[in-house]
Amino acid sequence: MYAAPVLLHSPRERGTTALAIHGLAVAALMPAFLWLAPETSWDRPELLAALLALAVIADFHDATLNTGIRFDAGMALALIALAIAGPLAALLVDLFPMVVGGLLRRQKLIRAGNLANVAAYGWKAIAAALVLSLSVVPVVGELVLRPKKAGAHDDVWLIRQIKVVYAPALDWCLRHRKTVMALAVAITVPALVVATRIGSDFMPKLDEGALLLQTVLPPEASLEEVDRLNHRIEDLLREIPEVDDVVRRTGRAEATEDPMPHTMSDVLVVLKDERSRTIEELEDVMRERLRPVPGVTTLFTTPLGMRIDEGLGGTPADISVRIFGPDLDELAKLAGRAQQLMGGINGVSDLRVEQVTGLPQLRIAVDRAATARVGLSPGDVVRAVRIALVGEEESEIWVGQRRFDLVVRLPDERKNDVNAIGSLFIDSHEGTRIPLSQLASIERAFGPGAIRREAGSRRVAVEASASGRDLGSVARDIQETLQRDLQLPQGYFFNIGGRVESQARASQALRTAIALALFAVFLLLYFALDSFTEATVILVTIPVAFVGGIAGLLLAGETWNVSSLVGLIGLFGIAVQNSLVLVTQTRGLRAEGRSLFDAVREASIGRVRPKLMTAATAILGLLPLLVLQLHGTEIERPLAIVMIGGLVTSTLFTLLVLPALYLTVTRTSTAHAA
Repeated sequence: MYAAPVLLHSPRERGTTALAIHGLAVAALMPAFLWLAPETSWDRPELLAALLALAVIADFHDATLNTGIRFDAGMALALIALAIAGPLAALLVDLFPMVVGGLLRRQKLIRAGNLANVAAYGWKAIAAALVLSLSVVPVVGELVLRPKKAGAHDDVWLIRQIKVVYAPALDWCLRHRKTVMALAVAITVPALVVATRIGSDFMPKLDEGALLLQTVLPPEASLEEVDRLNHRIEDLLREIPEVDDVVRRTGRAEATEDPMPHTMSDVLVVLKDERSRTIEELEDVMRERLRPVPGVTTLFTTPLGMRIDEGLGGTPADISVRIFGPDLDELAKLAGRAQQLMGGINGVSDLRVEQVTGLPQLRIAVDRAATARVGLSPGDVVRAVRIALVGEEESEIWVGQRRFDLVVRLPDERKNDVNAIGSLFIDSHEGTRIPLSQLASIERAFGPGAIRREAGSRRVAVEASASGRDLGSVARDIQETLQRDLQLPQGYFFNIGGRVESQARASQALRTAIALALFAVFLLLYFALDSFTEATVILVTIPVAFVGGIAGLLLAGETWNVSSLVGLIGLFGIAVQNSLVLVTQTRGLRAEGRSLFDAVREASIGRVRPKLMTAATAILGLLPLLVLQLHGTEIERPLAIVMIGGLVTSTLFTLLVLPALYLTVTRTSTAHAA
């Protein structure tokens, strides 16, 4: 990355280039000293933001260098301020909605890859570069820049050869402007249509080196049965060659913020570092191995993913269909019907229904008339039952230094016997002993194991995972199927939550950020150029830049998620600043007396080196995220795919299509004005 801008300059300029790059590095690293806390470490998000900031700022260095060589130092200072301040300010506005108000932090994405740090650090780096570009760089440029010597080449051999090929291609595009623009539209419009067909997700699946399986048994299962079946699951998982260790936790105390019954267990599967199969393949293998275990439903997630999903959506499941209504029995029937409908949808796996009924109960109903006849109150009967089943402390027993509570209650083997409980004698006030069966009805029944409420209404959830398809498409099919086939009585309704709900909120927030950034950048361009037409022409470059990002996502099999959407925001910032510099240089050449055609042509040819330098610097810096299969790079990989693909199409458009478009629009607007 460091060598790209140096090698693309002529030997005469390389010393100045290296000096400027060190200055740019200071600009990119300045936020580490001005804004970051002393204890903040240099993690991958901060390094990625510094890389993107260097790639963007390096482009301005080339404009500064060319300006300083072509003019004297005094003129260079004015032109540098004009050429750099506008694009940098546009980039600041572009990233501003992602930073102010903690847009991504409010979605708690900071724990899922620190993408908010990328935006915040990049914004700070560019702000620092803006200050240095308007203060330090012009002064240093006046000291080190020298006018071009007669007969000396401005470019290295590689750039000269590229320009030999580029100049005729540019001339052809300028002569066949309608054809070029028609081809650009023919490529861009279908690509944007295809973008709507790409799946969506919340975040890329992170390879944490471990999987977390949540197992659920029926509510009537005893602790011994839960332990036995989970031991069987552990043994099956240990037989997989890629599994290093298996650890389990069953239940969670009620004193915690998130209690869990004894029928639910978290099984942590630690994987080996060297694996021949991917996480998705291992999940499929584990599902097949655990399928024969009776009565156990399993949900697959990761340790970090489970904490994030539970914090955002209240459940670790990808999809949670929540049905609301007043009657628990009716909710159980509707949940069973929803489970049946969801089971026929492609991509749905790990289906399970929250058990609202089926918990064995011993119901004792006091007969008030019978108790009144013998002179007892219902409270006397309840107290006797409580002592028998729960126990009551009557005294203390001391054994040496140790103290033990003396509790009176029925033996365990008689507490579950209905006949034994019915034969329990209760003393009346007259001293007679009356069996409990004559004072109350005793029966076994099934009742709700838990009653869950949201917004003051009872609800039951049907949870599932998305496997083999993107999360957004699976959730959309579930929504359409349930709306069509699930008949809900009056007073009942359903919604879809889980990780898909977090994905929808984050996508909506990012779409709002993109819209606000586009509007703010357009206003900034309009005020800077004082031309509605030129500001519109610059914004037209954004959809074309998206073409490469869309193609990259398709080829890589990725989806629209928070990471790829953040890449889009950074991508159209780079596209806008490149187009703005081209328009600014064209206007400067026209002010010198050049014709519109010659000004556009010369400015376009002059943009070959800085444009290639910017693209090469960014692509080389992002390439390790695509090539190296390291733990944690899954979060930034969609961002890198979008950026690299978009830089390719944005470079071609800026060098070939934008000059033709700008020439056509400017001539048309001039003719209308005349």
